[in-house]
Amino acid sequence: MRERAIVYVDGYNWYHAIFKHYPDWKWLNLYSFFKALRPHEEVTTVKLFSALIDPDKPASDARERQERYFSALGTVPQIKIILGAFQPREVHCRGQCGERYIIPEEKKTDVNIAVEMISDALSNACERMYIVSGDSDIHPAVEWVYRNSKVRVSVYIPALPQEQPSRRLDYYRTRNMSVDCMFLPLGDIKNHQLKPCVKLANGKLAVRPHTWR
Repeated sequence: MRERAIVYVDGYNWYHAIFKHYPDWKWLNLYSFFKALRPHEEVTTVKLFSALIDPDKPASDARERQERYFSALGTVPQIKIILGAFQPREVHCRGQCGERYIIPEEKKTDVNIAVEMISDALSNACERMYIVSGDSDIHPAVEWVYRNSKVRVSVYIPALPQEQPSRRLDYYRTRNMSVDCMFLPLGDIKNHQLKPCVKLANGKLAVRPHTWR
């Protein structure tokens, strides 16, 4: 019997590391991609953690594209989308201008990932966990699962080849933890895009944005 695996994807971390550089990859079928990446395990669920952008704008083309993608992903039973939120944060320019600005900051993603990981570990939902994030905020949750359950945890760091030399892969080894940490393979990603037009449960179509082609 194959081991059950759950994948936890930090959506914005992956977006800023990869997808903003390759918009033609954005229409990704996450389940198809990770099922192919882990052929010897049973990928039961892919959990995508994100937040809707431009929450205070009455209309937003970027948010409409994001919602369209989430609707398309919602037709895949093995994908679960868990949303956080954007909150305003004041930042101070350290340059000569000294101005203060309000910028949106994503909240709850790290907490949501930790809650889902711990809940799945306690409920014996899987034997393997794969975390897709280069954010160090996930370290405590990974360590908790490693030290308090029998679930084996691995971390995929999304990074383009030119960025990889500056990224650490040895954090867990320095903590005496047998947690595999590796760069996310991207060679096959273009072969796991959703269909250009995805029929939704309400009969409508989610059409791939033209800027994502």
